[in-house]
Amino acid sequence: MKYLLNNKVYDTEKAEEILKYIKTIEQKSIFGLYSYPKYEHTLYKTQKGNFFVHVGKYVGNADVSYQDKDKIELLSEKEVKDILNQLNKIDVYQKLFNDLEEG
Repeated sequence: MKYLLNNKVYDTEKAEEILKYIKTIEQKSIFGLYSYPKYEHTLYKTQKGNFFVHVGKYVGNADVSYQDKDKIELLSEKEVKDILNQLNKIDVYQKLFNDLEEG
């Protein structure tokens, strides 16, 4: 799928798929409260070395009817590192960035 963002084309078929993960997204409800539906996220790296994430299918509670999303968000290298740290994806981190140290 191709997406146009900031006058650049991001193509999920040409970019390298790095990993899929589930993440909650904060949303306001009509009552002003926040809900936290879960969506499938897919992290990609372009041939030029840029990162983006595709936010797609709703994977939360089947009793709640949230719509699937179909959008991308650009990520900085720091944001990608933070995601990989939170998910404890050591092997993926080492593959992308060669700066791990022993604790």
